[in-house]
Amino acid sequence: MNERIAIIGSNSFSGASFARHCLEERLEVLGASRSAEPAPCFLPYRWLEPAQQTRFHFVQSDLNRDLPQLMAALDKFQPAWVVNFAAQGMVAQSWQQPGDWYQTNVVANVLFHDRLRQARWLRKYVHVGTPEVYGNTSGRIDESAPFNPSTPYAASRAACDLHLQTFLQHHGFPVVWTRSANVYGPGQQLYRIVPRTILFIKLGRKLSLHGGG
Repeated sequence: MNERIAIIGSNSFSGASFARHCLEERLEVLGASRSAEPAPCFLPYRWLEPAQQTRFHFVQSDLNRDLPQLMAALDKFQPAWVVNFAAQGMVAQSWQQPGDWYQTNVVANVLFHDRLRQARWLRKYVHVGTPEVYGNTSGRIDESAPFNPSTPYAASRAACDLHLQTFLQHHGFPVVWTRSANVYGPGQQLYRIVPRTILFIKLGRKLSLHGGG
């Protein structure tokens, strides 16, 4: 197989884990993140055999500052699929400087999507979102549930999803969304909820649950 896929936010836990999966499926992968690659212990695709890693290519690029560079790399690589994990995360911190969250999660992404929709090589765009857009819920909900964000982080992600809906309706932009919650697995940083809970149990400490848990 010689299919090509680009992963935006490939340094993130989910992005790096997905990159490993794609390499195991024998795809050619272009990873892009605003920071240089961290230590291999945080990158599951770096745990593969060297021969498998040769199909991974990395470009350091920030959506806010380096969009022309990123698009040049994508135009050269010409992936059939682009999967975007990149976002300004951290819910609590979004209250302190909300403008930063809107700048990255809305403005930078809108500019990226406007360039991406003109790419003739694109077959499908996957936007990795968050269930935070639905706010507080109970029971099972599906994608038709109304947006009810309760933090600047959630509102910025909801705004980007709504923007993508307009591109889908007006331009036929080939977008699909995912909104998974509390993903976990090998290589995840210890401040995240699942590994942090395991760590606190091991240490015999009480874990604070923000917002009542």
